[in-house]
Amino acid sequence: MKGCISAGHQLTAAAGMEIFERGGNAFDAAVAAAFASFVCESPLTSIGGGGFFMAHAKGGETLLYDFFPDMPGRGRPLSETRLDFYPIEIDFTGAIQEFHVGRGAAAVPGCMAGFARVHRRHCTLPLTTLLEPAIRYARQGFLLNAQQAYFHRILTPILTLTDEGRMIYAPGGTILGEGERVVMREMADTIEYLAVHGLERFYDGEIAERIVKAFGAEGLITREDLHSYETKVRTPLEVSYRGRRIFLNPPPSSSGGALIAFSLKLLEEFDIGGMGHNSPEYLKLLYSVMRVTELARTESFDERVYEEGSAEEFLSDASVEMYRRMLNESVGAKNLCDKPATGNTTHISSADEEGNAASVTTSNGEGCGHMIPGMGVMLNNMLGEEDINPHGFHVLSAGTRMSSMMAPTIVMRGDVPEVVLGSGGSNRIRNAILQVIVNLLDHSLSATDAVNEPRVHWDRAFFQAEKGVEASALHLIERSGVPVNRWHDINMYFGGVHTVVMAGARRAGAGDLRRGGGCLVS
Repeated sequence: MKGCISAGHQLTAAAGMEIFERGGNAFDAAVAAAFASFVCESPLTSIGGGGFFMAHAKGGETLLYDFFPDMPGRGRPLSETRLDFYPIEIDFTGAIQEFHVGRGAAAVPGCMAGFARVHRRHCTLPLTTLLEPAIRYARQGFLLNAQQAYFHRILTPILTLTDEGRMIYAPGGTILGEGERVVMREMADTIEYLAVHGLERFYDGEIAERIVKAFGAEGLITREDLHSYETKVRTPLEVSYRGRRIFLNPPPSSSGGALIAFSLKLLEEFDIGGMGHNSPEYLKLLYSVMRVTELARTESFDERVYEEGSAEEFLSDASVEMYRRMLNESVGAKNLCDKPATGNTTHISSADEEGNAASVTTSNGEGCGHMIPGMGVMLNNMLGEEDINPHGFHVLSAGTRMSSMMAPTIVMRGDVPEVVLGSGGSNRIRNAILQVIVNLLDHSLSATDAVNEPRVHWDRAFFQAEKGVEASALHLIERSGVPVNRWHDINMYFGGVHTVVMAGARRAGAGDLRRGGGCLVS
């Protein structure tokens, strides 16, 4: 079956293309690519992490599979637990960011439950076939490219926290660099076991016992947490824009999807195509929309993300109109700047000639630093991510599905998928996706240009502008009272949008160069 796939690593995309060439559909390719990403993009995602899979079946429905981590601790009072949980500083090219790691940072992982559900419902090839590329990459090893070597370098304190981590990432005593081979034999054995016995075996038997033994004493994960975990199937949030139907990740899975929808509603009344890409007029509009959306988020949405009907009320005509009136008001901002952060997340977009489409975003946070013994799999640190825990660490009730900014997205022209996209990048995810959608639908850019043109982002303090944004336009924006922070490079801070475009017989796509992405078409 012919198709197109884009991802955060050339080998990740190659795994999906290998499955297309063996007759698999878009879902088969996406599952194969996801497992390859657990190997080739291990600082960003993991078997021990979580994520979201948006699936559009040809001529049928669109579903969102939510397998983000649960808050652990079922059957165990937090007051009785002495947590291994502490801050660690990571240097992102001169900017220090604090994360929390340790066994007490690990939430209940959801990836295996999610991909098991997707495989049963949508895939055509057996797991043993789909997981072959990932097993081969892990056992034979792969050479680090420049972007992955950068991730390894900045996350060295986490990747090498334990002896097991050092054996993989620094076998000679120093962290492996660009061009050096990473071998993950224990992970290969783990994936092979799951391929043969089923992904559900991650939650019972020997694997569950290893997790509880390693993470139960100084962490919160219990047998009940693992046995009770289940994938939630949700109806995507739908919004119209420029004659398209755009499907987004709904609350409570994510606030990111609702915020993208809100921004699109604000933008739709403007003739963006007539403004010119990254013109002063367009950049000022983008800034205003980003600022107003962030204001609406803090005033009207964050506290209600778990309430039924919150998205519908947030996106109602009355709500949007109230904030639309603010777009032309004068801007005020504090003279402060948030520290950049990676938001360790990756994305896969896949579509086939039959009309199936998959948009998959997964993450391991930065990793908690500890692996499941003997399995080569690091668990997540979702309990130590401030973005995911805005009201404080360890305050959610055990069993609560954590919420995320992840926003796998499918743009439909009628009933046919036209654009499949998503991004990594923590709280920059929504603005990265927003700009690529506008680049494609309003500015009519090619997939490559839509993804890799310089981006901007409002971070509550500064209008962050990537290298390549027109200097004269930024100067005019500054003169209007908006503080601008100019970046001297194209940077992963601005997300990693991996995109597939299916327009009639035309198949194209782009992997975001900010994160070493690639795209393959058959």
